[in-house]
Amino acid sequence: MKKKANDYYLKALQNNVAGLYPEAVADYTRAIEIDSSHIDAYLKRGIVRYKILKQYELSLTDFDVAIKIDPRCVAAYLHRGIVKCHLLKFDDAIPDFDRTIELDPNEERAYFNRGKGRYMLKYDEKDIRADLEKAILLHASYAADMLELFYGSGQHIAREHFKSNVKEKSEEK
Repeated sequence: MKKKANDYYLKALQNNVAGLYPEAVADYTRAIEIDSSHIDAYLKRGIVRYKILKQYELSLTDFDVAIKIDPRCVAAYLHRGIVKCHLLKFDDAIPDFDRTIELDPNEERAYFNRGKGRYMLKYDEKDIRADLEKAILLHASYAADMLELFYGSGQHIAREHFKSNVKEKSEEK
């Protein structure tokens, strides 16, 4: 049974790589029908649904199920939060990013997206900056662009971080 589910999952991955997204979703669905605990199938199907097919509500359901299967699934919280942002549900997204960070303090995308969500909700600038600066420190250079856009200081922070990393690496040699 699990082997058959994995066969469909692998076929879905191939379809995904080939750009055959509806076919990929159908194969992820077949894998799930055979093995309702196939967390990777829920995650991948959810990602295709929101990133490619723009089926946000359906992807939320996939991430909800993945979290029920594994309440410590970092990817499910992260992507569910991102989808909520697409739906402009920033208040609902922030707790997902908080949980992502709690589970994986090095997940740069969680800090970046929480910072964006906080900005949209008009949080204190200090909190927004803290998230975006943390994302930069975790090598999310795109966060520097967001800081630059919001406050005109992101590129300076990214340059300083880059300089200190270069200096540390040269000292290691």
